[in-house]
This record gives sequence, C-alpha cells and structure tokens, in this order.
Amino acid sequence: MNDISGNTLRAIIAAQVRLVSLGNDLSAVMDAASSTAAELTGADGAVVELLEGEDIVYRSACGLAEPQLGLHMPVANSLSGFCLSNQTSAICNDSETDTRVNREACRKVGLRAMIIVPLIADKQAIAVMKLVWTTPRSFEDGEAEIAQLLANMAAALMHRAAQEGPAILRQRLTLDEETGTPNRSFFHEQLQTKVAAASKDGGQMAIAMFRIEGLDSLRETAGKKMPAILLEISRRIERECRVGDIVARTGAHEFSVMLGMAGRRSIVTSQAHRISQAIIAEPLILDQENKSRLTLRAGSALFPDDGSSVSALVQSARVVLGKDGPSMELRIRSH
Repeated sequence: MNDISGNTLRAIIAAQVRLVSLGNDLSAVMDAASSTAAELTGADGAVVELLEGEDIVYRSACGLAEPQLGLHMPVANSLSGFCLSNQTSAICNDSETDTRVNREACRKVGLRAMIIVPLIADKQAIAVMKLVWTTPRSFEDGEAEIAQLLANMAAALMHRAAQEGPAILRQRLTLDEETGTPNRSFFHEQLQTKVAAASKDGGQMAIAMFRIEGLDSLRETAGKKMPAILLEISRRIERECRVGDIVARTGAHEFSVMLGMAGRRSIVTSQAHRISQAIIAEPLILDQENKSRLTLRAGSALFPDDGSSVSALVQSARVVLGKDGPSMELRIRSH
C-alpha cells in the first residue's frame, strides 16, 4: 500500500465499490476489474483467464487482449499456469528474453511485457488477471499491487459460485445476468471455435449484429421491467434463427447471432433482414406510458470474405452496423 499514491488508492476504492454494486453479474465484475486495472497502470490491455479443466479460457478482455476473448489455451507450460499452481503473481519485463513464457503466443498477440496476478477463492486459485503492454518495460513499485487488489475483490465476489463447483462458475460467467441468455464471453468462445473449424475445412459462416438505440432512456422509466423487455427482444431473435445458430447479448444495447448455415452473402443478408423485421414487428408492452424512442440497426459479416479472424469478422459487422443509413423503429405501447 505504501507504493500506491493517494489518488490511485481512492480510485481503487471507488472501483471496489462499483464491483460490489454489480453483485451477481460476475461477467461484468471481471470486465470492470480488469479494465480498471489496465486504466490505473497504463496497460495496453487486460484479460481474466479462468481455469477450466486443463485449459485457461479468456473470459474477460479489453484493449490489446480483446481479440483473444473466448480463446482456450493449455494451462501447462504457461506463465499463467505457473501463477495458478503456485498462487503467486509474476512479472515479465520482456517476453523475448523471459524463458517462462510462450514466446510465439506472445508474438501472435503482440505483447512484450505483462503482470499476472491470481484470483483466489476459498484458498483455490480459480483464475488470473493479466495486464499486458506492447513494449518491454521496467515496472514501477505498486503496479502489481494495484492489479492484485482489484483481483482480490473480483475473486471475493466470485467466491460463492466457485464453491458450487466449476460448472456453476462457468455458467455464471457465460450467461447475461439480466436475460439469462448467453453473453459476450460465451459468444466469442463459440466464435473462436467456429472460425478455427471453418479455416481448417475451408467452410463459411457468418454473424449478424443488432443494436437497439435508446435503451438507456427506456431503462430510466422501465425500471424492474427492463430485464423482461431485453428477454423479449432476445426471444424474438431466437424465433427467427435456425437450429445451430447461437444468440447472445453482447453489449448493453447489442445482440449478436452466429449463423451456422451461411453459404453466400444473400442468405446472410436475408436472415439479418428477417430477424430485424421480427424484432420490430410488435411493439414492446410497458405498464405505463413511455416516450422513449427505440431504433434498430443491423450489420452482418461473412467468413472469410469479410474477415479471416474473429476480431476482423466482428469489426466488419460493426462497421456495417455503424454506417449512417435508414433505421427501423421499435415501437413501445402501454397497457
């Protein structure tokens, strides 16, 4: 604590209060803890890697590490695995000279330096938080401690789920707290698998993304009705999907669909249009009058035409999603 400035300590305390306010939303807890640690240390990215069997899985990621979200890596012979096994932190000043790291994996991600700290619940290391930098560096006193303080709070909030077993913990970390539908972590995990398989087999697949603008304004008046509204939107999407498609809530205002049967662009475009029409076909019903205005935008991307990696595919869909163009109104009606 002596190496942490007063301003940084106050920021850590504020972050810990925020983590507590997130309660059971463990995915949001991990996102907030890792992104805050990255911000306070000036890291180029951060990730929380969860121990799942013989693998560590990237369950939360931001910045430089975001394209790796959902990735599975063997726990053996890795620096993260060392931290998990020994329940200790580790600092790597330069991945090109540190013999403990997987150099090729570091090169692939683009990292050169990192801090790794364990998340310990019930005396068991269940995950690690990793902060990463793109250049070699000497670390200042207190940087690892900042990460550890936030990791400790995240681990404390994950404690109860961890006690119920790894399957329950994984479920809590891959489902959206408000709707019970798969979340961003689960979607990217499945997308990593599908893209790898399509790359190997020369196959095709696609994603469609749907952004609903105006949800923040609606939340202010809808209150406790909001989870039911979000769930209704998710169900409308699901009803238009084929067997094998995966629907997830990937952001506060965003839903995504992994389209398994996508042999050509016309099919993808048609499916995205049908889902959009299903979302707006009927008004959302509220208990009282609401003047919020909801608009829907849609985007899609086809693998490998629009991107040969998960990050490139998602970015392509978001580019389409963000283009200025006609939007569709999602009506609201009171009882």
